[in-house]
Amino acid sequence: MGIFSKTPKSHPKITVEGIEITFHQEYGGWAFTYRGAEFSSFESALILPSKVEVDSILDTVESLKAEMRTRLQKGLSGWGESKVDDGESYSIDVQEFVTDKSFTVSWSDGASWGDLGVDFTIKDHAITDESWGD
Repeated sequence: MGIFSKTPKSHPKITVEGIEITFHQEYGGWAFTYRGAEFSSFESALILPSKVEVDSILDTVESLKAEMRTRLQKGLSGWGESKVDDGESYSIDVQEFVTDKSFTVSWSDGASWGDLGVDFTIKDHAITDESWGD
């Protein structure tokens, strides 16, 4: 490190009930990991769901995972060699949860997908919208 080099600033963090929540200035959003799932919110002010609500969100995602994977397979069938189980991952956006109890599960990063991704909006334990894009 040179004389004029600055030490990189760490991301601001808070911890609530053992969950470490980080603000990422480069993309203007909050992120945390809980029970192995990645959560995010892109609002400047994070209104964190309670731990009980986060558990409920994860239970809902788990119960809908087979349906989401079926929809992924169907949607990817029109994209040549793209397929499910190709390294894809998902994250959960809780930005709208406090206001209308909906959240979005975003799937991406499949090796054969390129920059393609799909968002499933979930409310009341059901998929209410599906949006594909790159």
